[in-house]
Amino acid sequence: MKKHLISYITNMILSDKRLNKKRARIENKRIKQGLPHTLEVFLAIDDPASYLLLQVLPELQQRYAVRYAFKIVLEKQSSMFPELALWRANVLSDNQKLAALYQLTSPTQAIEDPELSKLASCQLVAMADSDDFITHALVLFHAFWNDDSTTVGSLIEPKVKDNLGALQKCLRDNQAELAHKGHYLSGIIYYGQEWYWGLERLQYLEQRLNELLIAGASVKQVSYNKLHQLCLPLAENWQAPNPKQAEPLTIYFSVRSPYSYLGLWRARKLAEHYQIPLKLKPVLPMLMRNLPVPKQKSMYIAHDTKREANEYALPFGKIADPLGAGVERCYALFDYAQSQCKEVEFMCNFTQAVWSQRVWADTDKGLKSIVERSGLDWQQAKQCLTDETWRHWAQANLKELYSLGLWGVPSFKYQNTAVFGQDKLAFIEQQIRQSLV
Repeated sequence: MKKHLISYITNMILSDKRLNKKRARIENKRIKQGLPHTLEVFLAIDDPASYLLLQVLPELQQRYAVRYAFKIVLEKQSSMFPELALWRANVLSDNQKLAALYQLTSPTQAIEDPELSKLASCQLVAMADSDDFITHALVLFHAFWNDDSTTVGSLIEPKVKDNLGALQKCLRDNQAELAHKGHYLSGIIYYGQEWYWGLERLQYLEQRLNELLIAGASVKQVSYNKLHQLCLPLAENWQAPNPKQAEPLTIYFSVRSPYSYLGLWRARKLAEHYQIPLKLKPVLPMLMRNLPVPKQKSMYIAHDTKREANEYALPFGKIADPLGAGVERCYALFDYAQSQCKEVEFMCNFTQAVWSQRVWADTDKGLKSIVERSGLDWQQAKQCLTDETWRHWAQANLKELYSLGLWGVPSFKYQNTAVFGQDKLAFIEQQIRQSLV
C-alpha cells in the first residue's frame, strides 16, 4: 500500500546513516573546492529571534573558523503561519525568556511602521557585505526593538532611499532563496544543507562544527544547550508536594504531531521528577481542522524532530501516520483510559508506536497492541471505538488553548506560565522550581 511505502521511504530519508554520508560528501566537496566554512544567516528586522542570533554570532566566530553570508528577508510566507498575530506575540515572549536565560539584550517593543521596517531592511541589505555588518546591524536592531523610530530613521543612509527598487528586489530574491532551500523562518542559519533556527538549535551547529574540528581538536565547548537540560538536580532537603494540592503540568497536544510525541514523553519525565500531576488535553491535528501544513514545513519538522529525538534518546523514524481514523480511534479510547488512570501510559504508548514503531492505529491489530501494552482491556476498549463524545472535549481543549494566547501543539501550562513547543519545557521547569524548590 502507498502509506506503507511512504513510511519506509521516510525512515530511509531520516536515517542517521544517510545523514552522515551526506555530511561527508558535502565536506569532501568543500575541501576539494578549497572553500571556507560559510554560514548563511537569514535575518529579518522585525524578528526577535534574528536580534538574539545576531548578538551571539561574534562569539561563535571567535571559536570557529567560519565566515558569514548575511541574507536579509522581510515578508512571511502566509501559508506557513496560520495564526500570524499569535505567532508574533509568542515568538517575542519566547525570545525575551531566551535573552534572560543567556544574558543577552532583550527585545522589548518593535516599531510597528511597515514603511520604516522596509527601509530598515533595505539598509541591512545595503551593508550586508561589509566586514563590520554585525556591529552596525546590532545598532539598528537595538533601536528597532526599543520602538525608537527616530534613531532608526537617522540610520537610513541617503543611498538606500535612492536605490530602494534594487534593494527591495534583493529582499525578494533572498526570500525566494530561503523558500527554495526549504525553509520559511528568519533568525536561522543554513550550513551544509541543514537548518539551525535561532538559539533553540544552535547547539546542533556547535556539535557539527566540533566534529569537523574547525578550530582544532581542543574545541569541544557547546554553549547554547540550556533549553535541552531538563530535570535539574533537587536539593537534599527537597520535599514532594502534597499530591492532592499540587498544581498539575498541563499539556495540549495532538497524537499526529511528532513534536507532541517528544513533548509528551519529556513532560511525563518532568512531572515524575517533581512529583506533580500531568494533565492531558488532546486536540485535533491541524489538517483535521482544515489548517494547511505545507510539504516544505512538514519536511523540516520531520528532520528537526529526528535530531531532537536523538538528543533525548527517544526512537523516531518508523512512522505510521495516524491522520484521520488513527487519531479518531485513539481519542475515542481516551475517556476509557482515563477511567482506568492509564491515560498518560496510553497516550505515551500510542505516540511512540505511531512515530517510531510503524504501528498502524487505524487497524484493530495495531490499536490492540497499543491498548494491551498500556495495561488496558481490548474487549472493553473495542466497545468505545464508536463513541463520538470526544469531539466535544477536543474542541473545548482547543478553545482553552487559544484562550492562553497559543494555537499550536504541543503547548504547556504550569500555574501562570504557558509556552508553545516541546523545546520550551525549560521555561516550565523554571516555574515549577520557583514554586516547589
